[in-house]
Amino acid sequence: MGMGLVLNFIIAAWIQSSAACADAPDCRRQSTEAAARGEYEQAHDLAWRAVQKGSASDPESMLVLARAQSLSGRPSDALVMLGRLAGMGLKPDVAKDPDFRRVRDLPGWPELEARLNGTPMAAAPLAPVAPKASPAAPLAPDDEISFSAPGVEAFALAHDAVSRRFVLGDRAAHRLLVVDAVSHNVVNYVSAASAGFYDELTAFALDSRRGDLWVASTRGDGAQSASVVHKLQLISGRSLAEVRAPEKAGPVRFVSVAVTADGVVFALDAIGSRLFVARPGAKAMEEVMKLDVDKPSSLAVAGDKAMFVASAKGILRIDLAVRTSRRVRSADDLGAFHALAWRAGSLVGVERLPDTARVVRIMLDASGTRATGREVLATATGAAAGTLAGDSYYYLSDAGTIRRVSLR
Repeated sequence: MGMGLVLNFIIAAWIQSSAACADAPDCRRQSTEAAARGEYEQAHDLAWRAVQKGSASDPESMLVLARAQSLSGRPSDALVMLGRLAGMGLKPDVAKDPDFRRVRDLPGWPELEARLNGTPMAAAPLAPVAPKASPAAPLAPDDEISFSAPGVEAFALAHDAVSRRFVLGDRAAHRLLVVDAVSHNVVNYVSAASAGFYDELTAFALDSRRGDLWVASTRGDGAQSASVVHKLQLISGRSLAEVRAPEKAGPVRFVSVAVTADGVVFALDAIGSRLFVARPGAKAMEEVMKLDVDKPSSLAVAGDKAMFVASAKGILRIDLAVRTSRRVRSADDLGAFHALAWRAGSLVGVERLPDTARVVRIMLDASGTRATGREVLATATGAAAGTLAGDSYYYLSDAGTIRRVSLR
């Protein structure tokens, strides 16, 4: 048996075993048993299953997950989870537990320990002020992450820094997958059928500040097309709310979703070339403006006052304050971009060509309406999705590989 078949067999067996737990208590029990056997990655995945099948705020599941995170080499995640427990007024006894040794080695442990003990940290003695050191960079996933998900047709990618996982959209099976950046395991996150969404999943955006995932689903074609944007709890995949375009908007097909730092959700309609918005707490979306573009494909938020839209005609810069748009002028064709993102005065995205794909950075002038430079960051055989994460851009270089390029 070849190595590829062996690997597929192992992953398939793992998926079956991790999905076998019936409910949250069963998942917690199996996670604890896996940890006792030293199977820490399986313990971690089963602990996540417990959260998904139960409640993201269940203290017992949270503690099981924190333990599995610590044992599987994710102490920073465990520190965050224990901090959430402390914020709920709970005080898990982890100060001497060997399973949390890695957590206690972290610089943030003394502060957490003080919170768990219910006592403030002692003030440090006065000393001459020294130059402030730069904070340590968070542990990043590998530059190349290989995984097995046969038959996947990717349409979008997102990165969750807290859990060190990627969310991957699969157009073929109308589902979202989770790819673990540490173990490279792949599990089903949510499907259109199981979640009660419309037939097809077309876009999603991660709101890491609030722990939400906004997913667009669509049914019908042409004049019969309708779309809805669902709000999911990121940690569990549980549906929290949904927003729709008003009935008077007519047929709608959302192909891209973006979230601002303030939690405002934008959706791009490909049928009418329109931009819609849902403000925090809104029950329905509002139409913002009609766009002079053909086949819009992607949104990129640029601060709280501007946005960029990629389309077959090029890229538009939208001034949200006055609801006007201007085309980005460039000596190069900008009509093949997807998965567009904005960072520090530049646009980064996947440029899809007939026989290849490229990750390209477009430098912009101060107005954001003229390209001043172009840099090809990477080439790929099948990059259909990409995502910005801090100083990194992650993209699918082929059907089973996520790669990272640094934007520094």
